[in-house]
Amino acid sequence: MNEKTRITYYGQSLFVIESSNGIKIGIDPYNRLFIAKLPDIEADIALVTHNHPDHSNISLFKGNPKVIKTIGNYSVKGISIEGLPSRHRFLRGKNIIFKIKFDNIVFCHLGDLGYIHEDDLLNKLKDTDILFIPIGGTFTIDYKKAHEIIGNINPSIAIPMHYRGKNSRIRFLDTIDNFLSLAKVYKLKDKTIILSKDDLPEKSEIWVLRSS
Repeated sequence: MNEKTRITYYGQSLFVIESSNGIKIGIDPYNRLFIAKLPDIEADIALVTHNHPDHSNISLFKGNPKVIKTIGNYSVKGISIEGLPSRHRFLRGKNIIFKIKFDNIVFCHLGDLGYIHEDDLLNKLKDTDILFIPIGGTFTIDYKKAHEIIGNINPSIAIPMHYRGKNSRIRFLDTIDNFLSLAKVYKLKDKTIILSKDDLPEKSEIWVLRSS
């Protein structure tokens, strides 16, 4: 069965992943501190990696979603979710890495990851197919560390996030330019991609999604 999964990027760290049977997982919804005009989004499941306002505006999601914002293992509407403990950069608090499994694909959203020193945590992420990774520095890993982590995890697809886009109100994040300057090859995509397990590349690739 060729199951198709839809991924849409809304800027910052906000993604909506829709399974082949229509279950929508929204991750890290922001408020107007990030962008003036908020998108119109529905979600069945809402994941929050940490409580900063540009990641935790649950009211953005329509549909009364099931909210998960703690570490642990969960199964919701046939979706397998694991929240792994991690931390922000410097002393900015805790962060949750979410691994999500459905449609035979393993997704990993790193939230506002500040560093990974633990080999056991890296090992837990090495089955990742699609990796959502911050690159903007200041609060998170920077673009150099992002490339290092991509190399260590070796996902089929790495999608950069949490950087300063043209509509961002957070001006002290890095833009995507430095990250791309270190990428030997990358692909520019629309804000929404549709794929199945069979569509994943054999060798790791960087895909840049246009944010809405």
